[in-house]
Amino acid sequence: MRIALVSPYSWTYPGGVNRHVEALAEEHLRAGHEVRVLAPFDPPDRHAARMHRGHRPEQRAAPDYLRPLGRTWGFGANGAVSNLAPPAHAISQLRRELADGRFDVVHVHEPVVPVIGWDVLASSPAPLVGTFHCYSENEVSNNIAVFLGARRRLNHLKARIAVSEAAAWTGRRYYGGSYRVIPNGVEVHGSPAEILAARPARDAVEGALRLLFIGQAVERKGLPILLRAFEALRTQVPARLTLIGPTPEDVAQVLEDAQGVTALGRVPDAVKLDELRRADALCAPSLGGESFGMVLTEAFAAGTPVVASDIAGYRDVVRDKTDGLLVARGDATALAETLRDLALRPDRHVAMGRQAALSAQRYAWPTIAGEILDSYERAIEVGEALTAPRRLAVRVGALPADLEPRRPPVRVASLEPSPPG
Repeated sequence: MRIALVSPYSWTYPGGVNRHVEALAEEHLRAGHEVRVLAPFDPPDRHAARMHRGHRPEQRAAPDYLRPLGRTWGFGANGAVSNLAPPAHAISQLRRELADGRFDVVHVHEPVVPVIGWDVLASSPAPLVGTFHCYSENEVSNNIAVFLGARRRLNHLKARIAVSEAAAWTGRRYYGGSYRVIPNGVEVHGSPAEILAARPARDAVEGALRLLFIGQAVERKGLPILLRAFEALRTQVPARLTLIGPTPEDVAQVLEDAQGVTALGRVPDAVKLDELRRADALCAPSLGGESFGMVLTEAFAAGTPVVASDIAGYRDVVRDKTDGLLVARGDATALAETLRDLALRPDRHVAMGRQAALSAQRYAWPTIAGEILDSYERAIEVGEALTAPRRLAVRVGALPADLEPRRPPVRVASLEPSPPG
């Protein structure tokens, strides 16, 4: 099968969506399919840094399957810096690739996102599949998209995938349609027994609770909440906290005394995996806006349980008191108490680690890619409407291309509990 994977985000500013796209492309290639990834690509120069508020792109070689769509510019969104391609060059290059590629299916990620995701919905000659990664209750941004015609554009999709129930909630709430939930995948290194065997032996003499945080030093990720909780925790029990992503300067803004805290900044994937295997628990204290949390399944794949905020995207992954613990978001005291109890009962995090290794099997990339491939086949099988008027209605987006009955948006209750006062 000839597959095009389309991402609106820069390949050299990798985030959750492009990590998903890259892993999916490589899994499809291993299965014998022909794959092209269409995504922007920023070279590591000063101009790229200026366009992204001082953030330099990573120096990454473009794989053979990548077709670059030009540079991007950065802007604030959802508590972080996102990057999008400017319209003219990106759209012209995108349309040439779609016209010349003879693809059996085009899989667009974040189809609501301008400019690339938005345009491919109207320019692809092949059947379209869309994956929705974002969980958002932002009335302003979503209603602007609706005003600009997002519902009609999305009707060109023959299949809709959401990475979680939270992401599907956003789609149903603002855009309507039917969504199949297929979670993000993760690389799993063997059986549960092999995962646990790869973990280093615990230092019985030291006995400190080893905690790990992976994420950006932005408010949405809850790093200040975790640092305040750790400040209280370290006075009660021996504990160490390792941070991947944040720098010592980020820690200094919250803690005057960084005793027990090691900030590594950005690290290679091999170092991240090693730290995950060493940790007794991964802490994910995000305040909201998470549709899935790929770092949670990465922890599971290392046999590490998770202590996470009780928010919509994380509840889809963590089974409370089984492979992790859920704590009220934004509550540093509750987080500190939960971590203290975990330190006092080491048998508990060991047992949850075993369950985490079992949970990881559900998210293994061969399984996830197989489910996505099934969605491709269903989209291809849909075919065209039988009558000329209905074909015209589908072409202009008045009727859904999946030929199912129209499913208008539904006002549904928020998935997020209220934060503590």
